[in-house]
Formats: sequence, structure tokens, C-alpha cells
Amino acid sequence: MQKHQPLLVRDAMTRGLLTVGPDHTVAEAALIMRETGHGVLPVVDEEGRLIGLLKKSTLVRCCLPTYLEDVADLVRSGVFAPFRDKVEEVGRQPVRDLMTPDPPIASEDTPLAQAAAVMIMNDARQVFVVEEGELVGMVGLQDIVDAIAWPQPARASRR
Repeated sequence: MQKHQPLLVRDAMTRGLLTVGPDHTVAEAALIMRETGHGVLPVVDEEGRLIGLLKKSTLVRCCLPTYLEDVADLVRSGVFAPFRDKVEEVGRQPVRDLMTPDPPIASEDTPLAQAAAVMIMNDARQVFVVEEGELVGMVGLQDIVDAIAWPQPARASRR
């Protein structure tokens, strides 16, 4: 019986990620998300070290007004203005104010099954790949689904 080598993160990861710095505005980050279709952006420092991630869901959540703002505005004008005001306010903030610090990480040599377990345990859709302190890529839930769907040679040719 032939023993198979375990799939590693390097076999399924995506390289060449677009990143933002902690001092970029949320509006700049949101534009990158819009252009790329990504729901998350890694946040790196000047040396390329991963320091956090910015999620679309966080941006939307921050734009929602509190219940009291909502009720007061509707009573006053019948218009839902706090959302518009919050969108403008959030867009001016630096990414550092909304980023999630210390996202889950793995190395290229981490077994893919271990990376999948980290995603499940952290309720994350991705694990960032770091080598020698520098961000080199990402492996996400879709990458793992792709690893299940396609045999090894087909996956290698897609990257």
C-alpha cells in the first residue's frame, strides 16, 4: 500500500496578496476590497509583517448606527441619516482602528488539514501564510474545497 504525502499549505495557498498598512484610510481599503472582490485584507507594517486583518463585515457593522441614534433620527425626520453619516465617518478612520489584530497564521509547511482545523476553531475563512516573519500568502476555505475537488497535478498547474 502506497503512503501518500500530506497536503501542505504550500499546495493550496494564494500568493501575491494585496495589502494595506495601518495608516491607510478605511475608504482606501474599501476601494481595494471593491476592486478585488475580497472580503478581507491583510494589514502589514512597513517591513511586510502581518499585524492584522480588515474584514468587510467589520466595516458594515461599524457603519450601523446605535439603536438610539436610529430611533431619534426617524422620530426627528423620518429619514435614516445616521447610516450615511457613519459611512462617511468610518471611511476617514485609519485601518488600525478597525483591524482585527493577530489573525490566524500558518507556514507553507503546515499540513493543510491543520490549517483547516485552525480556520474552524477560530471561525475564520482564511489563514495567512507567514515565513520568517513576512506575509507570503493566504489559504482560505475555498482553497481547501479546491484541494478536495481537484487532484494534486491539476491544482499545481492552476497556481
